[in-house]
Amino acid sequence: MTSLSALFILSFTSCTVDENYYLRTETINYTVRGIDWEVGDDESGPYLYYTFREPLLTYDVLDKGSVVTYFSFNDGRLSPLPFSDFWIDARGNRWEEQVTCELEPGRVTFIFKTDNHSLEPYYDYNFVLKLMW
Repeated sequence: MTSLSALFILSFTSCTVDENYYLRTETINYTVRGIDWEVGDDESGPYLYYTFREPLLTYDVLDKGSVVTYFSFNDGRLSPLPFSDFWIDARGNRWEEQVTCELEPGRVTFIFKTDNHSLEPYYDYNFVLKLMW
């Protein structure tokens, strides 16, 4: 068993490196202002979304690289998307918010849904996109 696991580890740690190869990483911060959200509608009901043009998000990056998106809290903490949380207001009303995104070459769309389909109030939300290729 020991020699089999050593062979397994060896097969995944051995590689050749091209001297012209380099790893590129980019971190991109986005803010969707409350007044900029657009309203969409699908079979689950109304939702908010906003699309950014992003030239670094290419077919190559999406196909061969790594893309991670985050919801950024005001205190700097990051939570990977999709993000979901429950909230309770001063009157005891409870709802769930879901935040996700869609990626396609040249564009990133952030999508905000609530289980009560409320579209107000609009808030500012911060997001982070990390690319590696």
